[in-house]
This record gives sequence, C-alpha cells and structure tokens, in this order.
Amino acid sequence: MESLLLTIGFIGLALAVLTPLTKIASLVTLASFTVYFYAIGVENWIPLVLFIFGLLLIVFEIFIPEFGITGVLGAILLIAGLYWTVGDLMQTIRDLSMAVIITTALVVYLGKRGYSLTNVNKLVLQTDLPAGSKTKTDDQSPNLYPGLTGTAKTPLRPSGKATFDEEEGPTFDVLSTEEFILMGTPIVIEKIQGTKILVRSQKMKDGG
Repeated sequence: MESLLLTIGFIGLALAVLTPLTKIASLVTLASFTVYFYAIGVENWIPLVLFIFGLLLIVFEIFIPEFGITGVLGAILLIAGLYWTVGDLMQTIRDLSMAVIITTALVVYLGKRGYSLTNVNKLVLQTDLPAGSKTKTDDQSPNLYPGLTGTAKTPLRPSGKATFDEEEGPTFDVLSTEEFILMGTPIVIEKIQGTKILVRSQKMKDGG
C-alpha cells in the first residue's frame, strides 16, 4: 500500500512537470505523499522536511541542469527522509525503486508523445523577455525551415525562445535537441515537427 502511494506521488509529479495537468497532478502528488507518511506513521516532522527539500532540489535540478550537485544532494535528502520514516533499508530501496522505475517509464512514454518541459517553462521564460516582445507558438511562420539560423533569446533547457533571420523579429517557442543552450548562442533549426521547432547550437551543427 505504501509503495503504491509513493509511486502515485512520483507519477503525479511527472505529470505536473511535463503536462498541462499541473494543478490536478500537484494535488494528487501532495495527497499521495501526505497519506504515505501518515500511513507509515511519522513520529516527527524531520523526515518529511528532508523528503520535501530533497524533492524540491531534484525539481530545481530539472530546470537548472548545470548544477549537478543540486540533484545529488536532493536524492540524498529524499532517500534519507524515506529511510528515517520507514526504518528499513530494504523496504526503502524497494518502495523507491518501484516508484522510480514506473515513473521513468511514464516519462519516456510522455516524451515519445511530444510532452516536454515546455509546458512549465513557458511560465518562467515569459519573464526573461523584454516587455512587448512578439511571440509565435501555434501559428508558425512558413518562412521557418530546417537549416535556418537564429539566436537563443532565453536559455534553452531544453525549451525556450529564439528569433530567426531578424535579431529584433518575433520570438518562437523552440526545443533544444541538446541538454542546455545558453542565451545568446547562435542556433540552427534541426527539424520542424508540426508546431514544434527543434534546434541545435550552430557550432555543434557545423561540427566546430
């Protein structure tokens, strides 16, 4: 029962990050983790605090991938919180392994269906752009084509915004095929899939 609650919590977190179901999935995650710790019986709040901080650090690592230590520290705190709560190392490993394996399978499935961090990053990336910037998302310009060069107007991790041809032209939602591209980096369109514009850094494309 406890392992199922933990798994549902992680699944909810993945759905909250990768799909538009952010609010509902977040509520499911919160409810599942709350019932999980309640069912096991938490004697004090320290394990729960460790677990929550670990989870937050891992989520932070997802959006800011250049800080590798953040994800490692988050994983340590999360495992410590679970172990402190359960009190059995083997059960902790079993419950966490089940949750991670099933959630990973879901993330892979969602990735193949076209879901990415774009759904959440759109909220953050809007603050990185100057006021009045034009943005095109669903109605893509027919002038965009593979091989067209442009500039990353925000960090691409992996989603963000970019301009093409004209430096002060309209911005487009793009998705990097690399792990991370810095703002201001010259980029090139790798391919266009429906409304998704997949890009790489121009240096990588040119093999330099």
